[in-house]
Amino acid sequence: TSEEFNSDTVIENVWSLCGEEPAVDELPYWETINRYLKRMDPCGLQEAINSLCRRLLRSRAFEGMRIRGKYWQVIIDGTQLYSTRGELDEKSLYRIHQKGTEGEYRENYYYVLEAKLVLHPKIIVSFQTEFVENEDGKEAEKQDCERKACWRLMEKIAGAFPRLPICLCGDSLYACEGFFGRCREMGWRYILRYKEGSIPYIAGEYRALKEREGNYQERVLEDGKEWYDYVEDIDYNGYHVNLVEYGSCRKRVYKKGKRKGEAEEEQKGFWFATDFPVSRKNVANLVQRGRMRWKIENEGFNTQKKQGYYLEHQYSKDYQAMKNHYYLTQIGHMVAQVMEAWEKLWSQNRQSREQRHRRVLESFKKVRLKENREETGRRIQIRLEPE
Repeated sequence: TSEEFNSDTVIENVWSLCGEEPAVDELPYWETINRYLKRMDPCGLQEAINSLCRRLLRSRAFEGMRIRGKYWQVIIDGTQLYSTRGELDEKSLYRIHQKGTEGEYRENYYYVLEAKLVLHPKIIVSFQTEFVENEDGKEAEKQDCERKACWRLMEKIAGAFPRLPICLCGDSLYACEGFFGRCREMGWRYILRYKEGSIPYIAGEYRALKEREGNYQERVLEDGKEWYDYVEDIDYNGYHVNLVEYGSCRKRVYKKGKRKGEAEEEQKGFWFATDFPVSRKNVANLVQRGRMRWKIENEGFNTQKKQGYYLEHQYSKDYQAMKNHYYLTQIGHMVAQVMEAWEKLWSQNRQSREQRHRRVLESFKKVRLKENREETGRRIQIRLEPE
């Protein structure tokens, strides 16, 4: 910030984006920003994200991504932020490694549960955030956990978007009676990655009934085959759960390394629990939606950790400032995804993501936004359609 942004053009652009006339002739340095973020209530930035999401939803540019023409897909998953063997804030969690051995040590870390809104195959934006934190200090007998944070996160989503039709997607951790009940109360749908250990009764019923139901179907592909099977209305304590199975067997050819040119069969298999009605016509689409859960890891957290956002970096030693830095990262990534998904802008540009972002930064430092808007007389509007 100090080195790259303190130029006359950037300062004018920042004030122009704020909709105000310049009041000072320089931007605050990073130390000033960090001191401000220590005092700022993180709820303010969460509300800013809520406002951005409402704007994107109301634009009607992403209507094609609704599940069955109605439900917006929201993916829930958690990730670890900064970790260390040293001391952290009393809100931090901890785990013991190599317990009972000479090498035993304690790792302190921050953890966050994130809900991402699916707007486009290339746009998975922050929707709501809940930090997993200890309320009773470092020596809490029972630490906060991801499932408890999920209940709080669902309440926050319902409070911020009370009338939004939602389909929640997550991993097998959430396959439990508490999750099913809350979805029913809120009028939400769900598609969960299911593992047999989550609720063994459901798996047992599925295995006993699938031969009788006769819903198996198989499709031949160029490099192998894939198949689907499902059983509807498995009664689990009054909740009617539909279980869907997907499998594939494909030939994989190695393109790099010592095994280059060699081929081997690669098999995959997934189960999904859902309350959506399942049929032979829609089972493939339902599986596709369930597998999109990986996007929050691959195109969400992994991008933020490894492609320039430095999500795991300790931006501040103050816990409240750390939260605010996290929210700012989510806002920045949201803007970047919308920009990157605009194919017309990049179709003739064969540069990497880092190079593209560098060019945008350079233009922000050279082009005066106010003058450009006065010349064109309009703002740019973007409309994206799903692939």
